[in-house]
Amino acid sequence: MDKKKVLLVIGFIGVVIVMAVLLYFAFFKRPPAPPPVVVPPEEVEVVRPARLPVTREIWERMTIEERITRGLSVYEFEEERAKEVTVPPTIERRVAPQIDEVAQGGRTWINPISSDPVQGATLAADGQNNVFYDKSTGQFYEIDSFGNKTLLTDQVFYNVSDVNWAPTKDRAIIEYPDGFKVMYDFDKDQQYTLPKNWEEFSWDSAGGRIAFKAMSKYPENTWLAVARPDGSGAKPIEHMGDNADKVTVSWSPNSTIIAFSATGTPRGTWEQELLLIGQHGENFKPLVVDGRGFESRWAPEGDKIAYSVYSADSLYQPRLYIAGASPDNIGENKIATGLATWAHKCAFNNGGSYLYCAVPQFLPEGAGLVAELSENTRDDFYKINTATGEVSFLAEGAMGGYNVRDMYVSGDDSVLYFVDENTERLRSIRLK
Repeated sequence: MDKKKVLLVIGFIGVVIVMAVLLYFAFFKRPPAPPPVVVPPEEVEVVRPARLPVTREIWERMTIEERITRGLSVYEFEEERAKEVTVPPTIERRVAPQIDEVAQGGRTWINPISSDPVQGATLAADGQNNVFYDKSTGQFYEIDSFGNKTLLTDQVFYNVSDVNWAPTKDRAIIEYPDGFKVMYDFDKDQQYTLPKNWEEFSWDSAGGRIAFKAMSKYPENTWLAVARPDGSGAKPIEHMGDNADKVTVSWSPNSTIIAFSATGTPRGTWEQELLLIGQHGENFKPLVVDGRGFESRWAPEGDKIAYSVYSADSLYQPRLYIAGASPDNIGENKIATGLATWAHKCAFNNGGSYLYCAVPQFLPEGAGLVAELSENTRDDFYKINTATGEVSFLAEGAMGGYNVRDMYVSGDDSVLYFVDENTERLRSIRLK
């Protein structure tokens, strides 16, 4: 093959290649992709950690690295930054309950008086201190509000079961479990033996005589009687016969009445008449009460009484009443307090205008019939206006409740004293 033919063939091949390239770009090659869109990054707010404020003196002692780490100005102290204060988190604080020193309707301090079990606690003759029998030592003491004790006598009285003080607080009738009874004169340090068959003593307001039941196994020999405190001059007042258990010996402060007798005219299942017995055969108007289990407390002037009774209507729980008790107003101006408590848990103030009572927080049904059902009760304190009948909540004992007995008021009406049944210790609560 000559040279000319070779060049023609090469030229032809070159033309074909060029045509193929042109056809590829014209029909098959994809257009170039558009350049990517660059999205600027979002600005993120940098929250610096909370910091405590610094003074200029502290800032000047810092290194540059420490200032940067703390987020402070590096080269110039900034007064405003120094004033930045981190708000501390809110902390819920426990608020201690308010406890009152003086009873005014809330939780109130109950103050200890004696450190040992006491019996027969009552107000001393000075109207401020207290006298009592100390069961741990077998001796009688006077004690002040600070717990300072003074012996009343050096004589020791072992295993005393009951103490009944004269209003003058210089004498007391002391009883023992075997029925032995003595009257002891603390001023004279002298003891007088009383008959064993004398029971349920009550002193007159002057402390010169005692009323009592003279008991016998023969009903014809049971009498309500009076005598001198040393046992002399005994005088029968009323024959009790088979009704001794229906008689309550209670000498009134005005000396007109010495006992109540539940032997009045029958008035139904629960309502009953109580006869008021005087020293001279007086015919007093009966006191009508709305239940059984009569207990009473005399007002200081003897013009009214507080009493408790139970009935089916009260679920056999005691209910407290106040009524007139002078010969000319017996049973009048009767007040139903609505309080479920016993009269022995109450005490009048010195003018008789108010009655203070310890009232169980809960009483089971039948507590009036079976006193043992109230052994584990805890009492709150109430105040009753004896003229209007208004009842107000006086106090709740702080640091736990107490089962109250032997309650009485100081001579200036500023302190309420009582014995806690569970510990048998003397305690007090301030009224003023």
